[in-house]
Amino acid sequence: MISKQSKIFKGDIHCDKKGLIFEAYNIENIDKSSCRTIFFDWIISLDPSINQSEAINELLEAYSQEFPNHPMTRLLIEGIDKDKGRKQRRRAKSF
Repeated sequence: MISKQSKIFKGDIHCDKKGLIFEAYNIENIDKSSCRTIFFDWIISLDPSINQSEAINELLEAYSQEFPNHPMTRLLIEGIDKDKGRKQRRRAKSF
């Protein structure tokens, strides 16, 4: 029997040591609502020394090509877009 191994193993991504995002990508027929719950759990357990935007970009780099239409990919992209908007508003207020 040949065992199928993923190229990405649980815990291999620096910002996903618990493998929460990894597991989300491996749940069949997962919906956006479930992805949001997993994302929230991931973000609150993220080490405070890790930049959130950089972590989300790292996850997108790891998963988006293989899973372009996955609800978690879309959620991560939304997270990046919202973070960009927040940074732009902050810069505008500082003048």
